[in-house]
Amino acid sequence: MNHVNNRACPCAHPCEFAELNTLLMQQGEPIRYKRGEVLWKQDDPADWMVAVCTGTIKLTREWPGGRDAILDLVHRGQLVGAGAALPDANHSSTCSVLAAGKGIRVHRSKLQQLLQQRPDLATELLKLAHTRLQSFVKRLEEMAHGPVEQRLARVLLRIGNDVGLPDSRGLFVPLRLTRGDLAGMVGCRVETTIRVLTRWQREGLVETRREGLVIRDRQLLTAFMDQPN
Repeated sequence: MNHVNNRACPCAHPCEFAELNTLLMQQGEPIRYKRGEVLWKQDDPADWMVAVCTGTIKLTREWPGGRDAILDLVHRGQLVGAGAALPDANHSSTCSVLAAGKGIRVHRSKLQQLLQQRPDLATELLKLAHTRLQSFVKRLEEMAHGPVEQRLARVLLRIGNDVGLPDSRGLFVPLRLTRGDLAGMVGCRVETTIRVLTRWQREGLVETRREGLVIRDRQLLTAFMDQPN
């Protein structure tokens, strides 16, 4: 993780937590993170909170047997590590980098000082924690119910809605998602993910590329998502 000297926000668009992010920039330190870098591990002390300016962060939790489940993806303008607002809290998931980018990190002590000065911001952090908990629960439900095709369709369409870019090919998802990443979000074996994606690519639903993935037929993929269990 490298420090960034420029404190100006690299985004030209308003963030979901714009007011809090602005204050975090004043209290925190700009950083760069590389793909595959681990910002913290599950059960580590919650010493840091990070505002994601660019790139994508993934939150994973280890399941019994050593398998990792990807519980959420965090994109531009979102916050991660809200447990740093609480004394003696630990992180509930491992935070690592899926797509390189920039962010602002704030130490627990600075965050708690900020909350003492602006206690109204605690509402924003509660909102963040509640939203993330809902997301975790939804991801677990998705991984537990329905055939693999249905679960994988949900995951691809959700990511497409979050970061997809329409182009002449369809909806381009500019994330280098490995088969292991997708298996971790779906809750299945990597070999199963490979088999489904290979068939979908042959049928023209999706197209995998080095720089990301193209959803070529959203309507048909939605039909997989909506099929009964």
